Amino acid sequence: MWFERGALQANETLLIHGGSSGIGTMAIQLAKAFGAKVIVTVGSQDKADACVRLGADAAINYKTQDFVAEVKAATSGAGANVILDMVGGDYIERNYEAAADGRAGRSDRLSRRAEGKR
Repeated sequence: MWFERGALQANETLLIHGGSSGIGTMAIQLAKAFGAKVIVTVGSQDKADACVRLGADAAINYKTQDFVAEVKAATSGAGANVILDMVGGDYIERNYEAAADGRAGRSDRLSRRAEGKR
């Protein structure tokens, strides 16, 4: 879905919320196989370590770190090109802040689809 709807390309950055979930772990591996940079959010150091072992380039503990600031830092200020958000809710507005310039629409489509909206 993130490859078609998000139009994720090689060398772009995918931010995955819930990186240690079933969907998250699959997304890490697929995105890496297609040549994308992967950043995940997780709730513990153990989950962060597991995601990095699967191939994530960076893992952000959302309980102790500001994911927007960390995404910007990991991308030299550019932001994520595509955001896979299975969390929704309060994260949606923050996703716009973490998104690469001009790419917020790609994030919104994935977030809205995760919430069952089109």
